[in-house]
Amino acid sequence: MKNINQLKLKNKKYIIFDMDGPLIDSIGVWNITDQKLIERYSGINIDLDKIQIERDLFLHNVQTGKTYLEYSKYLIKKYNFTISNAEKLTKIRLNLANEILANEIKFKPNVVELIIKLKSLGFTLILATMTTKTQLVAYYKTKKMLEQMNIKETFDLILTIEDVENKKPHPEIYNKIIQYYNAHQSEFLIFEDSYTGVLASKSAGIECINIYDQYADIDRDKIESITDYSIKSYKEFLNLVEKEFPIEKVLKKHYDK
Repeated sequence: MKNINQLKLKNKKYIIFDMDGPLIDSIGVWNITDQKLIERYSGINIDLDKIQIERDLFLHNVQTGKTYLEYSKYLIKKYNFTISNAEKLTKIRLNLANEILANEIKFKPNVVELIIKLKSLGFTLILATMTTKTQLVAYYKTKKMLEQMNIKETFDLILTIEDVENKKPHPEIYNKIIQYYNAHQSEFLIFEDSYTGVLASKSAGIECINIYDQYADIDRDKIESITDYSIKSYKEFLNLVEKEFPIEKVLKKHYDK
């Protein structure tokens, strides 16, 4: 793993962000959602950490694009839910998560400032997420997020799980982006939080920055063994951007247009 100051940012043209983890702390929301569902439909109270471990294991092994539906089937079977209709449970789960999201979710510290800075410098910004288009719409409407940044207006390209046949760690979503822009892998840079995300970026041949997320600690050693760079917060990367693109040069570039 290299030091972040070794990154040649001026050689990059396209910056890719994953949604869940790199931009927002949605993992904690899903843990709370599933805890409430398990208690409601089975009467069992499960520790949040255990819920995440079990869900991560399940998601790692499932290959279908219908992740939400398959996970609902998993919950019904594993915890002997009193509700047996997986499609109905999926809707209930999404609605419950969106209620929590609407009241609690917001962008991670300094990431909005970073994205605005990168856009002003002329980088092409891409969102590549394994969430669904429906769930992404819920994020678009979240008040606290809208107050900080409009995702649809900020990102130049947005791809979701419906746009690919294979989910991460398969590199398909990143390969599609490379093909879309007809560019070389060396021109891209990816921000990922999870092991599967980092693995997907490496399989696509794209340099990756692992942004720390507490929910990925279980895979910390594996992540750091393959990622190109690792940062604790976006402030570290902002410092690099400001070093590489001093404000005087940015202003000159703007007024010379």
